[in-house]
Amino acid sequence: MSLSARVLLGLALGVATGLFFGESVAFLDVPGKAFVVLLQMTVLPFVSVALIHSLGRLSTTDARTLARYAGAFLLVIWAVALSVVVAFPLAFPGWEAASFFSTSLVEEPPPFEPLALYLPANPFHAFAEGVVPAVVVFSVALGLSLMVSERKQALLESLGTLEETLQRIAGFVVGLAPYGVFAIAGHAAGSMRAEELLDLQVYTVTYVLAALILAFWILPVLVTSLTPFRYGEVVGCAREALITAFATGSVFVVLPILAYRSKELLDTREDARGSRDLVDVIVPIAFTLSSAGKLLALA
Repeated sequence: MSLSARVLLGLALGVATGLFFGESVAFLDVPGKAFVVLLQMTVLPFVSVALIHSLGRLSTTDARTLARYAGAFLLVIWAVALSVVVAFPLAFPGWEAASFFSTSLVEEPPPFEPLALYLPANPFHAFAEGVVPAVVVFSVALGLSLMVSERKQALLESLGTLEETLQRIAGFVVGLAPYGVFAIAGHAAGSMRAEELLDLQVYTVTYVLAALILAFWILPVLVTSLTPFRYGEVVGCAREALITAFATGSVFVVLPILAYRSKELLDTREDARGSRDLVDVIVPIAFTLSSAGKLLALA
């Protein structure tokens, strides 16, 4: 049985366990959180090392080509996602003004500081606090500087070894996904009340449908129309990442999975193998700038 099938089985068994035993399985929250923390453990170092290594290996010509094509494709994805967001409210029924609403019920949001988010005054603080955009900007700066260095080969070899090591650790943790997803789903199903879902049923159903249409129709078809890969290959490549991100509620923790599976997909075709190193550049940068999933949250 494939890993994605075992993760789905763990998800189904977790939901069934939570619904059957209810709050008596609340203890599953501990192993579920432990699994998510283990996933997060290698993500930020992997993102940084992979970015520096991959950018450092590129020539300036390759870097410009990558920026042009990847940037154009990202703009297309943004346009598609924002179109879905604009159409999203059309699925809602009409409603009366909420006269019961009070602004006193809303907490004051923390101030947004874009400079601190994207420009790391202290890179070590950004790593310690998990400020992903700042870490990515710092790693891109290092990678671009390494790209034009004449004595970069020794460092590139060391970074390549470190990247493989981090990937191996992430692979081991991903192997625990069926058990981690079981624990997360069991705790969620056991602690959630039916009334909470009923109160948001229209929104929940609409949001789920919009996400499914984007994930399994619009975006895969867009990829297959621009690449030599078939629909089944594209969706199959993302199965584990989709299931794990759904169960954990985090796209960040599945970045190594996305990178690894994308490289596996590229390796299946000889004419695409030369692009496998670009994956480590595109995945973290696309996550930092904004993915379709982040834009869908605007709905």
